[in-house]
Amino acid sequence: MKAAADAIIIIDDSGIIEQFNPAAERMFGFSQQEACGRNVSMLMPEPQRSQHDGYIASYLQTGEGKVIGSGREVTGLRKNGDSFPMALSVGEIRQPEGQRFVGIVRDLSEFRAAQQQVRHLEEQLLHADRLVILGELTAGIAHEINQPLTAIAAYADAGRTMIDRRVDTPREDMQSICERISEQSRRAAEVVQRLRKLVRSGTVSKTRQDIEKIINNVLLLFEYEIKNSKTDLHFKALCDLPPLYVDEVQIQQILVNLVKNSLDALSGAGVEDGAIAIQADLVDDEIVVSVSDNGPGVLTEDREKLFEAFFTTKPKGVGLGLSICKSIAAAHGGSLKFSAQEGGGSRFTLSLPLRSIG
Repeated sequence: MKAAADAIIIIDDSGIIEQFNPAAERMFGFSQQEACGRNVSMLMPEPQRSQHDGYIASYLQTGEGKVIGSGREVTGLRKNGDSFPMALSVGEIRQPEGQRFVGIVRDLSEFRAAQQQVRHLEEQLLHADRLVILGELTAGIAHEINQPLTAIAAYADAGRTMIDRRVDTPREDMQSICERISEQSRRAAEVVQRLRKLVRSGTVSKTRQDIEKIINNVLLLFEYEIKNSKTDLHFKALCDLPPLYVDEVQIQQILVNLVKNSLDALSGAGVEDGAIAIQADLVDDEIVVSVSDNGPGVLTEDREKLFEAFFTTKPKGVGLGLSICKSIAAAHGGSLKFSAQEGGGSRFTLSLPLRSIG
C-alpha cells in the first residue's frame, strides 16, 4: 500500500478515513495524520461533499451503489482548494467488526491537459488546412470580390455623370442606380462573410444547418476557377433534406477539399470535358453527399492509403487534406469514403447522421 503509485484510501461504514497512503498524501496535500479520523468527504467539492454520507447510508441499506465495484471519473479537492479530475474505483471489505470501503484514486490532471493540448493542435491543423485551400483559390476569391466593387464604382460614376449634366435627372434613374449600388455592396459583404467564416480559427461550434446552403456556398467559392477551367460543376439534391447538427465551417472544409481535389485531377490529366457532380440524398438516418468527377481516378495501389496522413498524389501536396477531412467526418459521427467510378473517375462519399453528435 505504501509503495503503490495510486492513492489508496480506506474508510469505515460512516465515511471516516482509517488509512491514507503516501500517494494519497502527495495527491491531496494532506498528511496521514491530518486525514485519518476525518470524513472522506473533505476530499470532495460541493455538492458531492454534502451528499456523500447519504450515498454510503443508502448503499448499506439497499446494497445498490453507483460507484461500489466499478470505476468512474469524479472531481477531487486538494488541501489548497484546487479541484482536479480523478479516476475512482471503490471496493468493499466485509469483516466481522463491520464493513469498510477501499478507494483507489488516479489523478487525471496530466491526462486531461494532454487531451486539451491535442484538441488545440487539431484546431490549429484544421485552421492551417483552410488557409492552404484559400491560398490556392486566391485568384478566384480576388475576382469574386473585385466584380461587385467594380460594379459599385461604375454605378457611382454613372450617377455622378447624371448629376454633372445639370439637368433634371429622373427620380427613377437615380433610384435604380442606388439600388444597384446597394445590391452589389451586399454581394461583396456576403463574399467577405463567407471567407471570414472559412478562415476563422476556434473551437467547434455545432448548430442546425441547411446542407444545401452549405454546398451552394462552397460552389460560389469555385465560381471563377470553374469558368477558367471550363469544367461543368453542378449540384443536385435528390430529395428534401432535413437540417443537420454540424459545424458549418468544418463541413465546408471537407467539401472544398473534395471539389478542389477533383479540379486538380481534371486539370492535371488535361481532361477537356471535365465534369464534377455533387449529389445529396437522405439514406436511412443519414444525409449522404457525394462528389464525383470524370478524371483519371486513383491508382489501385494508392486507394488504401488515400486517407493516411502525409500521403499525397500531388507533386506539391502535403498529404493532410483527406486525412483531416476524414477526422472531421468522424468527429460528426459520420464517415468519408472513396470509390472508383465506372469508366474512370473518383467518387468521395460523405455521410453525416441526422442525430446530434457532440
